[in-house]
Amino acid sequence: MVEPIAIYLPQFHEIEENNLWWGKGFTEWVNVKEAKPSYNGHYQPHIPHKSIGYYDLSDEAFLIRQHQLAYRYGVKNFCYYYYNFNGKTLLEKPLRSIISRKEIKNRFCLCWANENWTRVWYGMDKKVLIAQEYSEAHAVRFIQDITPYLTHERYICVDNKPMLLVYRPELVEDCQRYAEIWRREARALGFADLYLVAVEALSHDVSPQEYGFDAALEFAPDWRMTHLISPPEQKPRVFDYPATVANMLQKAVPDYTRFRCVFPSWDNSPRYKGGGVLFENTSLGAFLFFLENTIKYTKEKVPENAQYFFINAWNEWGEGCHLEPDERNGLSFLQILHKALMKA
Repeated sequence: MVEPIAIYLPQFHEIEENNLWWGKGFTEWVNVKEAKPSYNGHYQPHIPHKSIGYYDLSDEAFLIRQHQLAYRYGVKNFCYYYYNFNGKTLLEKPLRSIISRKEIKNRFCLCWANENWTRVWYGMDKKVLIAQEYSEAHAVRFIQDITPYLTHERYICVDNKPMLLVYRPELVEDCQRYAEIWRREARALGFADLYLVAVEALSHDVSPQEYGFDAALEFAPDWRMTHLISPPEQKPRVFDYPATVANMLQKAVPDYTRFRCVFPSWDNSPRYKGGGVLFENTSLGAFLFFLENTIKYTKEKVPENAQYFFINAWNEWGEGCHLEPDERNGLSFLQILHKALMKA
């Protein structure tokens, strides 16, 4: 049975470090609320539907409602971004609450967001606030840190192998050695192994075996497949959603397991204060087409023991990329997802 896994951002609650770096009370909502349209017809700001509001993920009652909403529309699996810098974790409070509440039924896995934490968004290494450092000791410590998640009854496993994603595996010094240590530690916990997935965020068409991993995850949108419709010098840059979807669906099938990924929309101009990139001509019909073809690919090309595809994202509000309902679209994207899953 094909199932979606929705990527989930936990940066919707106040933490000491963000207060220090960005100002008191900073969460992702700060950028979202300050967004303004860059041209006539530009859909900004994205305002969360009144049923969820500008929520706080430190509120356990909301976490329960949020996860129950997702489950009701077929999002029974989440992939939570996990921030661990040599043993120091950030934004972990919601994850601890999620695994403690019996009312939450959604299964989950982790994606180690292993980039440096910087003042510049998306893959830039300027003004580093917390740097990643890689060592064999850290590899061991990392598995020890995530053991409460890996051993949780709702953690996603493939043949008794907990699924662990790494956002930028190409940044990990001697990644194959990391994988060896992680697998050894997982076996010591009683698992058959780990199921390691390399996210194709900024590095593409690299066999996961080169990292010592088992599979890859296509990141959506795939920026190599985009179709620009604005003048090259315009900010923000504007791409066509249906053309990009078509290009992504026509990508060659690799000789390794690649999980496909869909996205309902994208507009990261709130993070870049008028810059960034966005997609126009998004529609429920195009999203349904994307889903149906991705489900078909998953049935045909992904091993039967791991019939998953991913959705970017559940709640990337600062990137205009969310299944969660907003005031403009309501529950429409969730309803389309549910429709596609029921037909699968």
